[in-house]
Amino acid sequence: MKKFNIIFALFVFVASQAQLISGTVLSKDDNQPVPYAKIGIINSNYGVQADENGKFQIQLEKVSKDKELIVVVGGYKQFRSTVEDFVKSNPHNIYLYEKVTNIQEVVITPQNYKEKNLGINSKSKSMMFTPNMEKGNSVVEETAVEFSSSKRLKINKINMNFSRFESTTPIKVRYTVYDEKDGKPNNLILEDDIIATISKDNLQDWTFSIDVSRENIWLQGKFFVGIQFIGQSDGKVALSGAMFRSGYYRSFYGNWEKIGIAAPAINIDVKVRK
Repeated sequence: MKKFNIIFALFVFVASQAQLISGTVLSKDDNQPVPYAKIGIINSNYGVQADENGKFQIQLEKVSKDKELIVVVGGYKQFRSTVEDFVKSNPHNIYLYEKVTNIQEVVITPQNYKEKNLGINSKSKSMMFTPNMEKGNSVVEETAVEFSSSKRLKINKINMNFSRFESTTPIKVRYTVYDEKDGKPNNLILEDDIIATISKDNLQDWTFSIDVSRENIWLQGKFFVGIQFIGQSDGKVALSGAMFRSGYYRSFYGNWEKIGIAAPAINIDVKVRK
């Protein structure tokens, strides 16, 4: 009986390990790793994030086999697979195919456009949004702010106002831009994955700005600009916030939820038609 129990325990251990999938997220075109890609279950807060070399491990033992696993990275086509199919091979490399897009050149005539700042410019030290960076790639939280323009515009810079930045090492932030559906963020519309490395020395008057003018982000109507703090850090970092503005939150590929009656201080510099 004792021998049977040992064999059974070994079987359970092997079976559970079979659901721990290891792999690397790679670009199909050049076979190079895609860093910090989110591997998660659709409409679920469960997943993992690849490291800077595209490597990941995800435990799928308790995930229903009919659920769908997804990877979404700017500039690439979505990767989708049922959990049942995904666990059939281990290690399991994920290959992402680049999107083929035809971006029409837009000539900006200075007299037809004006520069403007949109969004939340609060520099409050009392209303703060603090990212969860203690658990690293096992927790991926994303925050987005709603914007709206009746006229066509181009985003030149994305700005974040910090209320606190006490970190001995730089932090990484991914930027996301989504179109809108039913009042919430919907499809990622960026042509490239935008990730910035930020240290306190990069802040000007507690604001960090990233120039995205070369990304040719043209928008009209409602849209969302989001941020995601990447990786693990023991630093104390927080964004300023503002009351009575529309902020949204999700973890991995879970449903977007409205953040009460406040939003983080994310704003954008744009060129907009007069």
